[in-house]
Amino acid sequence: MYPSAHNNLPPEIIEEILPLLPPNSLCRFKSVSKKWNSLISSPQFIKTHLLLNHHTPKLIALSTTGSLYSIDITETLDSDCIPATANELRIRSPPLRWKQILGSCNGLLLAKDENDTIFVMNPMTQDLWKVPLCPFAPVYEEFEEVYVRYGFGYDLSTDDYKIVSISFWNPYSYHDSKETFVCVYSLRNNSWRKLPDCNYYEHDYTVVDDVINGVVINQCLHWSGRQFEIAGFNLASEEFKQMKFPGVSVRFGISLFSTMVDVGGKLGVFMRSEEAGFECCVMEEYGVADSWSKVRIHGIEENRVWPVCLLQGRNREIVFQRREGGMVVYNIDERRRRDVRIVGGPGGNVNVFPGTFVESLESPNAS
Repeated sequence: MYPSAHNNLPPEIIEEILPLLPPNSLCRFKSVSKKWNSLISSPQFIKTHLLLNHHTPKLIALSTTGSLYSIDITETLDSDCIPATANELRIRSPPLRWKQILGSCNGLLLAKDENDTIFVMNPMTQDLWKVPLCPFAPVYEEFEEVYVRYGFGYDLSTDDYKIVSISFWNPYSYHDSKETFVCVYSLRNNSWRKLPDCNYYEHDYTVVDDVINGVVINQCLHWSGRQFEIAGFNLASEEFKQMKFPGVSVRFGISLFSTMVDVGGKLGVFMRSEEAGFECCVMEEYGVADSWSKVRIHGIEENRVWPVCLLQGRNREIVFQRREGGMVVYNIDERRRRDVRIVGGPGGNVNVFPGTFVESLESPNAS
């Protein structure tokens, strides 16, 4: 069954130990024996490994040279400067230069290379999947402004990873069409579908995030929409719903900046306005407009930083990226900010993806 070197351990003990190991070690252990390869490659083992490791997320960053890095922020209690270790996530074959990170889910990254080709990849296992061009994307002239927003998530009901693409013309342009194109790509079926009935005037699905990735909460992708609403897309039913921003009535006519985040499985919104500065709002009960809780963030230079994520499993610490480079961590309870010092990699010269990344064995290859 197992190699003779491990004959002193019962198979069930080995099967309990292996899911606790990092993916790069497990990929090497596949060559130990056919039994180990079969075990580590099994869907049940992959899901168990993900469940045991999802609570140790890392940040993802893109350097100016097109390289991907994972950043592990070390927890320190007393230091005013937090060390963070950067490790390059390199796909060895073919070598690619990355332009944009579009999404992250269960250890899979959705990213665009320098040629605007979209890939789903697992840097830990070196698996790479090229996403075909969407045949339903709108055709437009060079002078026309067409925006595209993406979302990437897992549909539990079909055991499938889906990419959502939302394309729309600049509503303030002179283009005759105001149609919003919503297309869904199934990784399992390796196919795109265009969703019907997504007219701009009737539904106003246009999303306005500067950050183009959607955030998955409760099996739904979320973006900032127009009219101070949150656009939610259910990955199973593939239907939209709208939710109001917290305290929206106060903010009409006021400059508003918002970023969607995952706050321990709850929908969170970082908001910045001329009136209130930075606020972190959390929807305590999903879909209930009156369940928003708010925390004011003090001591942050509002015009020089933007929020990236809230570190799960930590004492309510928010990661901000500076416009001039580098990061800041803010502790909500202590109202304390600390600089982040990146060790290794490109130093502070990175753009941090607004979300987190977990190391897993998930495969992007369509089945």
